[in-house]
Amino acid sequence: MSAHSAVAGAAFPAGAVRAPGGRTPPPAGRLRAERAALASYAAFREGRYEPYLQFAALCLGRSGPAQAAVTAAFTELAVAWTAILGSAAPAAVAWRILHDHIDRARGVQPAGRNGGPTVRELRDDVQVLSRQMYLSCERIAEVTGVPPEQVSGLLLRASLE
Repeated sequence: MSAHSAVAGAAFPAGAVRAPGGRTPPPAGRLRAERAALASYAAFREGRYEPYLQFAALCLGRSGPAQAAVTAAFTELAVAWTAILGSAAPAAVAWRILHDHIDRARGVQPAGRNGGPTVRELRDDVQVLSRQMYLSCERIAEVTGVPPEQVSGLLLRASLE
């Protein structure tokens, strides 16, 4: 046995399968986790793409910049998806990311607050989603990551002002 084959055998056991390019394939558990994360991202995107696009178009007044903002938001989400899934409220994080991209499209520096949107911003968003897009309270909660009871409270507060 040559020194090269002894080293190669130690690093890559006989009978093991190499992935294309000579790399060792990832463990099966990691592959399952990656597939699950990809599937959850795809489902998340599928369920929110249209309302995100409609909301961005209402905020920006034009479909081109709205499309660009939503595409940028979903790209950012895809890159950080596993970390976002580990957060307490992934939909709320995604809504903040969308807002940041809409702000940039408006030429406004994104707020970048760790605490998320203000009550006033949420109230304004909820009003647009309810009154202009005709989404139900439950759907607004799903899209924004705001609990349904808080959405109801924001709508009530807006109607009293």
